[in-house]
Amino acid sequence: MIQLVKNKTNLVVMKFGGSCLQDAKSFGQTSKIINIYMKDNKLILVASAIKGITDKLITFYSRSCEETPDCEDILEELLVSHQNVINEILKKGTPEYKNAMDFLQANLSDLSQLGRVIGLIRPSTDIQDLIVSYGEKLSTYILYQYLLSNKYKAEFVSSEEIIRTDDNFGNALPLLDESEKLVNERVGPILNSKENFITCVTGFYGSTKDKKITTLGRGGTDLTAAIMAYCFQPKYNCKVIYWKDVNGFLNADPRITDKASLLKQISYIEAKELAFFGSKVLHPVCLDVNEKREIPSEIRPFDDPESSEYTVITKDIKKDDKIIKAITSIQKISMATITSGTMVSLPGTVSKLFSLLGNNNINIIFISQSSSENNITFGINFDEAMKVSFLLRNSEFFGKQWFNIKIDHDISLIAVVGGGMLQTPGVAGKVFSTLGNNGVNVKAIAQGSSELNITIIIDREDCKKAVDALYDAFINNG
Repeated sequence: MIQLVKNKTNLVVMKFGGSCLQDAKSFGQTSKIINIYMKDNKLILVASAIKGITDKLITFYSRSCEETPDCEDILEELLVSHQNVINEILKKGTPEYKNAMDFLQANLSDLSQLGRVIGLIRPSTDIQDLIVSYGEKLSTYILYQYLLSNKYKAEFVSSEEIIRTDDNFGNALPLLDESEKLVNERVGPILNSKENFITCVTGFYGSTKDKKITTLGRGGTDLTAAIMAYCFQPKYNCKVIYWKDVNGFLNADPRITDKASLLKQISYIEAKELAFFGSKVLHPVCLDVNEKREIPSEIRPFDDPESSEYTVITKDIKKDDKIIKAITSIQKISMATITSGTMVSLPGTVSKLFSLLGNNNINIIFISQSSSENNITFGINFDEAMKVSFLLRNSEFFGKQWFNIKIDHDISLIAVVGGGMLQTPGVAGKVFSTLGNNGVNVKAIAQGSSELNITIIIDREDCKKAVDALYDAFINNG
């Protein structure tokens, strides 16, 4: 049960993905959802780009860097995609229709000029972020005009005004204290108005201290919604609702097993484990921001907004008879193993490994080291395996003859996740005996100090068998 503070106004921050804003039907569903919540709550809407637009903008940037002649064709596709939406949801001849079309034309003109500039300067991640941000800017402004056309009182806010980030372009992190000040200065007066204004905020991007646009990486619009709630939690009873094309977190990957079912309640810390180990429902950073101020979150199905089947995420780890909450997996990863009998006498080996990979933007999914310090095993994204192999074999330290480097491409990662593992003896033993009894060979293991998950590496061909066996052992019969 979510406890609300008395004498505080309720604020619901709602995130709408690109599939929620693609035609008259989806905009109508968005309006229905707004009507359900606006009677008893202040509302902030955070919008993604219209479905498929971000990919087109990335392609536009790439083609502009190469100075290929089809850039204008991509701009034409962007124009037609947004015009089609505007023509479906806004009536020609109205001020809202004119405003939306003028805004579209002006922003596409800016993009066209940026495309020409890229050919004259060195391509850079900050220019790419600027170009990609136009998707959310256009979709949110169209949503804003749609609300006005339907007699809602609304305001449009572009998030570079209010969300301050570091300068890690492409995957920036928010500077929460600075963002909180800006958000309250810009959006606070809108919420405090006696009129029930709906604030429409662009998702996915912010800006650095020197006003350069940055994007927030995968799940960036979800993160924007979390930031908005974080900034207002001291003054409001905040809740975040992520409208998705799924009902919420599942306790297994439905692409691997048909046993998967909905998790109706989960803690922030468990949800972060699921998000990191395979689930794409929410990004771990988004959950981390919600957790900092204990902001309850819900993942709800966009097509059935009043359904009782959805996931609630709070700080509380639900105590029940299920020790394990979920069996999650990453079906396709690669595993690197560095072996050397001399590793014991070489100080800083792990530090050098992390520096080498980090400096080349390689994400380590898991790491395991034997107590003898003779080998280090770590997991990486399958698509980055060849790059990692090249980096290791050509580095001054690891490329020496006394290191043996092996890359295994045919493996899967399975994570057994659940708050019930805390102080519960025998869980690891049951995991390994279950896998052994089903003929699944464990190639590597890792367990964090949080004791909320056990990570197991197995051959890819055994992934489905392993997930089904663990699911039956811990969830169906746990």
